[in-house]
Amino acid sequence: MTAQCRERLIYNGEEYYLATEPLASYLIKHDIRFIASHTACWRGYIGSWLIEDNKLYLVDLKANISEGNKKFGADKEVGLDFLFPGQTKVFANWYSEVIRIPHGKMMKYVHQGYASLYEKELFLRFESGILVSYREEDNTHFYANKKRMEERNMSDLCEAIFGVKLQKKGNWLHNLFRHLHKLYRR
Repeated sequence: MTAQCRERLIYNGEEYYLATEPLASYLIKHDIRFIASHTACWRGYIGSWLIEDNKLYLVDLKANISEGNKKFGADKEVGLDFLFPGQTKVFANWYSEVIRIPHGKMMKYVHQGYASLYEKELFLRFESGILVSYREEDNTHFYANKKRMEERNMSDLCEAIFGVKLQKKGNWLHNLFRHLHKLYRR
């Protein structure tokens, strides 16, 4: 899979690019699908977000729709008004997950989803659109230790494909991915 266009977030006056799609759960719940106009954005939309007073807001949307039965190549671009008529800033009260924000220097490019490795990652946890906790991880130790970096990339690959983050080195899924990774490298 091609690396994907990331959504934008303004947080504490800084601009970040997400490795998470906060609008996805809303779209699934309301059975809304957009059309991919190119392979770098299979979800068919890019949102812009703002955290203000610890609340997550959707402030812009560029999405593609098809007026026929196309599955690829949009006929028309729509904006925020398509989902939320008359609103310019939408409180994301549907969002109760974690936003992952890779930032800093890119240490390793991975041509898949959001799997590229950056110096740091910021994790913002939300409950009903309200920021309840955050933490930042320093990933530079992965760059210094190639084996650990490969394990991290394998975990990111699993998360990108299955939506599950590998937790323990000894679990069966981790071993399966390790075996598949060895076969692929031959």
